[in-house]
Amino acid sequence: MKRILTYALALTFALGASAQKTISLQGADETVRLWDNTTAKYSNHQTKDEQWRKGKKNVMINTSSCELYIYKADPAKNTGIAICYYPGGGFTGLHLSVSTAKWYASQGITAVLVKYRLPNGYKEAMLEDAFGAVRYIRTRTDLGVDPNKVGVTGSSAGGCLTALVSNMMPDEEKPAFAIPLYGSMLRTEFYTGNKANYALLGKDFTWQDAVDMSSNNMVTPKTSPTLLLLCDDDRVVEPYSSLVYYEALVRHGVKCSMHIFPEGGHSLKKAMKEQQELTIDWLKWLGLYNTK
Repeated sequence: MKRILTYALALTFALGASAQKTISLQGADETVRLWDNTTAKYSNHQTKDEQWRKGKKNVMINTSSCELYIYKADPAKNTGIAICYYPGGGFTGLHLSVSTAKWYASQGITAVLVKYRLPNGYKEAMLEDAFGAVRYIRTRTDLGVDPNKVGVTGSSAGGCLTALVSNMMPDEEKPAFAIPLYGSMLRTEFYTGNKANYALLGKDFTWQDAVDMSSNNMVTPKTSPTLLLLCDDDRVVEPYSSLVYYEALVRHGVKCSMHIFPEGGHSLKKAMKEQQELTIDWLKWLGLYNTK
């Protein structure tokens, strides 16, 4: 009887999860749905419907499905590069930067804006989505994507996820490059009272959990080549976070560069043109950016 009851409860949960409302971003050249909590290996155990925060269609919350919004590279400039962009939002929302994706596409780079399942205390689902995006876009040679030229980027919490992907994927699958933008690399920073930590690690996380999920402690010589971009007056994520990560990259012999703009806060909007120029120059330095 106990076994039957357990199965019934599990079935009820599965049906409830599958009935959740999901939302999708409109306007991409192509949208690919990878999975949701009922079909993926891991779940973030989110039971609420997906929503747009405050009704504005640029920030998603309560995500329980993974979708890829693909912006195709300008065919006249296609470099073979593809980049997966992980939105930031403190691990409680996804700030979808469509303008950034379109800019990459205009430069001959296939851009993938990744709607990932917010961790909700279960980081495995988010990592599954982040890894899955890289693996999927490598298969899209029909878009002119070179599987050896797939990289990752993201801002704030998405910058943290960018660093995690460039360290945690198997060595043979690691991205060709990583560009964390003002990322929160140290989970030990603002250890208590940090809502992002609770969202990522769960309400009962320990100091050791925070240490283990700090990217600077994951770096090896196999970590993806990394470009760090941030502002000196950022008071949401202190520049110290990226400095410590940069030191770890240098110490392990990873190809890396860092540029700190004097002002701009927790954003790069004030230095958008300079940021874009630095990005293209760095990809050229890596030998990846070659237009037709």
